[in-house]
Amino acid sequence: MASGENFPNPPIRLVSFELRFPIRRRVATRAVWDAFEEVFAADLPRVELLVREDDETQLPSTPDEPVLRRSAAERDRVVTLRYGSLTVETTSYESYDKLRNCIKAGVKALEAIPSATSFTRLGLRYINELRVPGIEGMIRDWKPYVNPNFLATMEEPPSGYSASWVQGRVGFHSDKGGAHTLATYGPLAHSSVEPDGVLQLKSFEGPCFLLDIDSFARGTTRQPVATSRREVIDVVDRLHEAVESVFNWSISEKLREEVFRVPPPFEGNVPKRRPESIHV
Repeated sequence: MASGENFPNPPIRLVSFELRFPIRRRVATRAVWDAFEEVFAADLPRVELLVREDDETQLPSTPDEPVLRRSAAERDRVVTLRYGSLTVETTSYESYDKLRNCIKAGVKALEAIPSATSFTRLGLRYINELRVPGIEGMIRDWKPYVNPNFLATMEEPPSGYSASWVQGRVGFHSDKGGAHTLATYGPLAHSSVEPDGVLQLKSFEGPCFLLDIDSFARGTTRQPVATSRREVIDVVDRLHEAVESVFNWSISEKLREEVFRVPPPFEGNVPKRRPESIHV
C-alpha cells in the first residue's frame, strides 16, 4: 500500500528497498561500518558484523554476501550492507517519508566507500495482503474488492467447477520512461510472506489476496541509474509513484471504505503503531 492516505487498517506486510552497485571490497572496512554507526545508531541499535575485519582484502565472489546488518530492537526494521548492495526492509511500515529518510541515511553512509556511488539498480517493493473479514477467499469473493482485470481469466471456468485460486503477474512500463513495475497477484489461503529469520513478522490467519508490487530502474556501470544521494532519492520518488499508482488501480472503493478506512476490529489484527521516528 504505497498511498498518501494512512489507512487505520493497512494491508502492508513487508516493504523493501534495494540499491545495487559494483562489488566493492572496501565495504568490509571499519571506516564504512563507522559511517553506518553514525547515521543509524539511534534508530537501528542492534549491530551484526557478518565478516571478519582481517578478511577485508578478500574480494567477494558474489554481491549477495552480507557484511553488516543493523536492526531495530523490535526486529521490524533492518538495514543490510552487502558487497554489492544495500537493502532496507520493514514489517512495520508507517509512511513513505520515513522510508525515504532511511534510504537517504543509508546512501549517505555508502559515500564512505570510494567510487561506490555508481548505482546500477534501484528497487522498491511493497507486499500487500488484502484481507476482508468474513469472506472465504474464493475468486468470486474478491470481485467487489479488486480490479476485475485480476480475475477476468476465470470468468468462465469448466462446466461443473468453481475456480478457487489463480495467480498471475503483469508488468507495467511508465509512459514517462525510466521505471518498470511488476505486480504479482492472486488469492491465497494464508500469508505467503516468509522473512529470512531476521525480520519479525506479525501473525495473520485466514485467506488474503496477494498484491505484490515491485518497481525498479536499472542501468550499467557505464550508464548507472544514479550517481549521487540526490539522484537516488529522485529515482526512488518515481518508483514510489509507480507503486502507488498500481496499488490504487488494483483495489476498489468498496475495499477502501469497508476495510481500510475503518479501525481494525481487534488490536491483534494489525501491528501497533510506534512513536514517531526520523527513520522507517
